Amino acid sequence: MSIKSITRAEFDAFEPGRSPMAESIGEEVEWYADDAGNIIGIVVRDRIDNDWLYVIMGRDQEGAFRAFKTDEELPTREEARKQLQEAMREIEASGETVFPQ
Repeated sequence: MSIKSITRAEFDAFEPGRSPMAESIGEEVEWYADDAGNIIGIVVRDRIDNDWLYVIMGRDQEGAFRAFKTDEELPTREEARKQLQEAMREIEASGETVFPQ
């Protein structure tokens, strides 16, 4: 089990749900997935506050990727990356594969 960095194209292949407003507010800068492709994550720079956040997505009951865990107002990209990876490892270790909305 591991969390790995992936390209935006690889991330987009999961067809994650994105809010149209999210693109105007945040800039996605890093993308991650677990080996099984059950959870994916993004590190985002907040364009308004110029701080950082992360979003973790998992498959809902219909099999679509939806956000289910976030953390905001992180001071640095490195901190957002660290917290995202830690949270993804915890979720992966839980064995959960469906994340109801």
